[in-house]
Amino acid sequence: MNAHQRQLICSEKCVSKCCKSTPPALTSEDILKIGEYVSNDEWIKTIGNSSKKTHLVAKKSGSNDCFFLTENNLCKIYEIRPLDCKLFPLFVKLDENGSDSYKVKWLIWYCPLTNEIGEGKLCEEAKEIVLEYIGNKPQILFEYQSSMHESGGYKKKHFMREEIITISKRE
Repeated sequence: MNAHQRQLICSEKCVSKCCKSTPPALTSEDILKIGEYVSNDEWIKTIGNSSKKTHLVAKKSGSNDCFFLTENNLCKIYEIRPLDCKLFPLFVKLDENGSDSYKVKWLIWYCPLTNEIGEGKLCEEAKEIVLEYIGNKPQILFEYQSSMHESGGYKKKHFMREEIITISKRE
């Protein structure tokens, strides 16, 4: 399934509800990548205090919609969307499990993508993303997780299934 088909599922089957509720948590990598694309800083919101700041995608002025959501419920930055959005409707919790592996907990949230693509395929796709980060920059996954905790992203969801797997750092 290509990116356009995925966006159409979100836009047509549920009118992009996730993009109209909890704003995506951002990692430093997301901020740099999106910052290269967007010329102003109206798209980013900072929460927390000076010692512990968390960054989120801002909502449009006077709306609950994500800053990047179009009138057609499509994402303006889909190809460079934040890690939080790439993993959705899965949420990842990661713990180091000794020196050679990570314990990964998938939290699977119900949405039309869950029905259309299937839990198994979504987990496979998320595992590929997580493996890439574990191999190259695991700190980004921990940033994502910290931002999710600080923003309340984990607490606000009702999960239909949880699964715990162990991923070797050498996989």
